[in-house]
Amino acid sequence: MSRANKLIQHTLTAFQMLCIAGAYVLDDLSHRKVGVNHHVVYRKRQYLQTLLDADHLMIYGIILGIILAVMVVYLIRHRGRQYWKAIMPLILLTLAIGLLLVLPEAIAMPAYVYILFLSLIVWGLEAIKAFIKLRRI
Repeated sequence: MSRANKLIQHTLTAFQMLCIAGAYVLDDLSHRKVGVNHHVVYRKRQYLQTLLDADHLMIYGIILGIILAVMVVYLIRHRGRQYWKAIMPLILLTLAIGLLLVLPEAIAMPAYVYILFLSLIVWGLEAIKAFIKLRRI
């Protein structure tokens, strides 16, 4: 692996960790600080009524299913072990986001919308890392 690829992958991993830490901190603050809680709950209500209503959630679920199917078909067509190593984290993140969309416990969290958004950012960064790994193979 070239030094540039390693640097890019480590940088993307650092950004992913920052997103995860940010989601944790925001969730923690939403339980402790009243101002943060009011803002987070207000935004959550807005998004649940517009972008995250039942119709949109079904569309997002279909999109996630299609993405998962494409990744699985790709892995079946390319049975090399290295391909599994490159794609498996992306498949697991896709499944985690799918669960985040439908689990009532996740939806009940005050910072749900922000956690979902940060999860999508982490997924996008992982997709870039997987693309880099696949090009290298």
